[in-house]
Amino acid sequence: GETAKALASLFDVTLVFCFEKRGVLRNENDDDSVIPHITPDEFKQYVAEGVIQGGMIPKLENAFEAIASGVSEVIITSAAAIGEEGGTRMVR
Repeated sequence: GETAKALASLFDVTLVFCFEKRGVLRNENDDDSVIPHITPDEFKQYVAEGVIQGGMIPKLENAFEAIASGVSEVIITSAAAIGEEGGTRMVR
């Protein structure tokens, strides 16, 4: 994340976070419930509703920090899904 933020002033940077799931899930027991896009306001709402919890909170906080620092897009997905259209995306 820090490297992406440092390069964002020089390049159009997309940061990809790879985890075991294909994205941020609306239902942690349903791997097909990927939330395709999240805004900062939606993130706060999902946390308040308990949809996003635990270890996913700091991951998304880091993603939004990268966006605020100039990174154009952050994608949360699995390593197997890199290059596919899926995952959860945050954009500047």
